[in-house]
Amino acid sequence: MQAGGRLVVGIVIVLALSALLPPHLNGNWVHVLTLFFMMSSLAQAWNLIGGFTGYASFGNVTFFGTGAYACAYAMDAMRWPFWTAALFAVVVAAALAALLGWPILRLRGHYFAIATLSIAVGMQALVAQQEPFGKGSGMTLPINPNFHFFYWVMLGILIVSILLTAFIARSRFGYALVAIRENEEAAAVLGINAARAKVAAWAISAAITGAAGATFAYWNTFIDPPTVFDLNYNVLMIIMTLLGGAGTIVGPTIGSFILSAIGEYLGAQSISPWHTVVLGAIIVFIVILLPRGLMPYLTGGLRAFNLGALRAQLRASRV
Repeated sequence: MQAGGRLVVGIVIVLALSALLPPHLNGNWVHVLTLFFMMSSLAQAWNLIGGFTGYASFGNVTFFGTGAYACAYAMDAMRWPFWTAALFAVVVAAALAALLGWPILRLRGHYFAIATLSIAVGMQALVAQQEPFGKGSGMTLPINPNFHFFYWVMLGILIVSILLTAFIARSRFGYALVAIRENEEAAAVLGINAARAKVAAWAISAAITGAAGATFAYWNTFIDPPTVFDLNYNVLMIIMTLLGGAGTIVGPTIGSFILSAIGEYLGAQSISPWHTVVLGAIIVFIVILLPRGLMPYLTGGLRAFNLGALRAQLRASRV
């Protein structure tokens, strides 16, 4: 197994084992880890369209908010149970991405980025005017007394998103996305239906994002447009992906872990007024030094630590 594959398997195993932690953690750590799982899932989702396909979406938060409101409406107005409402939210988010994708994904570069940003801003304003969604006053969801429930659901979404990314990366569909990222015209010459592949990638990205949004809505018990369409979520998705390594399988999760750890450390220090400034400076410093993210260095380190070579050296030393 290659170094990158070992790293992916190792991270998935660690995440799976972390499902055993909640009974042994206090409420604050459960909250911190649940938020980490959510942000990692959002970054993994953004990576499919921004990292693999090369289309930097500044509007993926649209699908987070859409998933949140679809779930809230289904649970409040239609009295659906959470799992049914969450599935509904996933379908709505994916369908919206497919609908928007056909015209929007014809744009490229900064035109695409600006268009997606405009959609996010416009969607927030649109939802705030709709009576079924509580207009600007928001919506309230029922309370789930099992606080660990959201930890496990967010963890499940993250594991599924990583496994799905690993599957896509090794499939013909994944190769098509990378070909589009490298040279869309050349990809078309090779017979790749770029329009269909891009829309599919964005729809899958939106489905994961919508699932996270639906779970967040139930977890938070209250949502309003400024909360679930907050552009800061989109900024964090991009930063985490670039930090870990865009176009890699687990780079976004690694970036999310590092960014979350830095944020928690700075938050625990007596520099609260400068928290954002210091965090921003650290991010800029890391991005300048590591333009390809951390993944090449992590996989390189694993490659250097080759067990076969280590055994050979041990045998030689015995002779």
